[in-house]
Amino acid sequence: MLSRFVVASVAFVGLIIPATFTMAVLAAPPARPEAPHFSGCDRNLADASANVAAMQARVKASAGVDRSEVCTATRLYFLEMVKARAVTALCKTGPERERDLGRLDADVALINDAIAARCL
Repeated sequence: MLSRFVVASVAFVGLIIPATFTMAVLAAPPARPEAPHFSGCDRNLADASANVAAMQARVKASAGVDRSEVCTATRLYFLEMVKARAVTALCKTGPERERDLGRLDADVALINDAIAARCL
């Protein structure tokens, strides 16, 4: 009688331990590897930031000029913001990446709305 109990207990534990381990592995969040840091990212981020600042200055400077110049400058500014977002998505990681992408997405939406309101 005792040997049947021991055999049944060993069989039960033999089934429970692998099943528990499998469930724990499946329930664990997937490992998120850190985004690769591509060579030139620091330079690309700096260039993107400089290009956005230059286009922003051009848009502000064209405010008193004719409408077509304002629209051209605003469209170019939109393109620079989209490029800056792409570089940020590739080159940054962690919470800083998410914060910057959120800010860039909001800026792109505002510029797009400005183009739709004034230039179409």
